[in-house]
Amino acid sequence: MPETGFEDGTSVHGGRPTFGLRRYQDEGQPVVVLYELLPAEQAHARRERHERRGRRITIEAFDEVFDDPPTVHARGAAWDGWAAVKIARLSGSRLQSVLSVIREALGEAGIEHSPVSSTEGGEVFLPEHVGVKVALAFVGVKDLRRVDRMRGLVRGVARMSTEECYYWHAKTRSPSSPNGVKALRTLLTDHIN
Repeated sequence: MPETGFEDGTSVHGGRPTFGLRRYQDEGQPVVVLYELLPAEQAHARRERHERRGRRITIEAFDEVFDDPPTVHARGAAWDGWAAVKIARLSGSRLQSVLSVIREALGEAGIEHSPVSSTEGGEVFLPEHVGVKVALAFVGVKDLRRVDRMRGLVRGVARMSTEECYYWHAKTRSPSSPNGVKALRTLLTDHIN
């Protein structure tokens, strides 16, 4: 069996993957969407917290997003009652800028990246520590326009330790920290004129 990067204790959900990447074609252009995987009850509670702060998040049923549930990776766990919380959808230059961090992070975890980095579509499920790093790259470049800033941000995320990634992930995803993404961008791209 191939190396999957999933072990007991790698997440609060007992070794389940907590992030999923899905690649597909939209009008001939590749698109990759990053989702956080949560029990539906937790996902809806998170949406309520965000809505109280005037922010919106998208939640979809797990089986409506993913065709190939990672049951092998998660020891046969059922995915009924789970949701996919959309973190970001990237295409074009934004997608190109994050492919290096996707390949590197997945490679370090022993997970094949070709389903989401090659020209064909596919799905990849990520353990928490990998998903947190990839999420930072996705949210960081999501609204950037300049390619040099995108590349600088991705290089900065790639150099971060696991602890730094968890810190910044909490800052960028918390409804009580509305400037977390801006602070991350400032930290990693402020030197680029």
